[in-house]
Amino acid sequence: VIPVSDRAAVVSRIKIMASLDIAEHRLPHDGRIRLVRKGRALDLRVSTVPSLHGEKVVLRLLDLDSVAIPLAGCGLAPDHLLALQGLTRRPQGTILVTGPTGSGKTSTIYACLSDIKSETTNIVTIEDPIEYEMDGITQIAVHEKIGLTFAHCLRSVLRQDPDIILVGEVRDLETARIAMQASLTGHLVFATLHTNDAVGAITRLADMEIPRYLIASSMTAVLAQRLVRRLCPDCKVGYEPDAATRMLLHADAAPLTLYRAEGCASCHSSGVIGRTAIFEMVPITEDLRVLINDRGSEADLRACARGEGARSLFQDGARKVLDGTIALEELKRVAEPDRL
Repeated sequence: VIPVSDRAAVVSRIKIMASLDIAEHRLPHDGRIRLVRKGRALDLRVSTVPSLHGEKVVLRLLDLDSVAIPLAGCGLAPDHLLALQGLTRRPQGTILVTGPTGSGKTSTIYACLSDIKSETTNIVTIEDPIEYEMDGITQIAVHEKIGLTFAHCLRSVLRQDPDIILVGEVRDLETARIAMQASLTGHLVFATLHTNDAVGAITRLADMEIPRYLIASSMTAVLAQRLVRRLCPDCKVGYEPDAATRMLLHADAAPLTLYRAEGCASCHSSGVIGRTAIFEMVPITEDLRVLINDRGSEADLRACARGEGARSLFQDGARKVLDGTIALEELKRVAEPDRL
């Protein structure tokens, strides 16, 4: 805990390091600090807001080396990986990646870009801010204060003959419409949204008043994801689940062993080491396109996706519970059991 007498000095020092205006205390600020520690590149995102007792500062730590995660190392199940690699090699279409802030969306998209980039592929990203620097692609930072919005950037980028475009976040109708129309004219578009699951992204776009015909014709897949903590392999112990847990996991095999961690020196008594992700992947099939055009409800869209084999976040996570990668409690923390 920082003593009250030192707080103003600490806040000022952080703002100086992040190139923020230390004289302005009335407005929120956003900045970044680049650090290198023990040969490891780190990026600190700085956010300040004014409060009754002074400025509040929140730091978000990004590991710049994590951008090097290969697509196969993101935690995708083999069938998801194969399907996603097929979709990313199509010349056009929109792939949406959805989830809350800090769920790994950017890392997954960068892994996709790294998997498909080449010397002859023109890849352009539009971000706010640029999360990671990547060689071989053009990265543009949005600057809304001077009018450089996502939509403005996207219009300009389309005149640069791009093959692949990343739209860091779909925030408004104009950006969404331009991005989807671009995917119909020979561009592969990646974009992110904040929704609870994959099907929810479809209804969110419709709620933004994007024409349903445009959603149905331009989208190729929606990928929802959450980050989960891996069990420590050195201290995890097996146990036999009760009947209710078996039913929850749809696991009828006997005997069945699940795992929990007790904590050890390797994991600093936390029981977890590192993270992986769970996914819900919904390819936009012909049946789904018909439902979208026919103004099908979210429940109808979800039922259609499940009927075509799309696993929910909970179902995908259950596989990692059953193979001992994560604990059941960790899955329950980030995903709800199945619903239609």
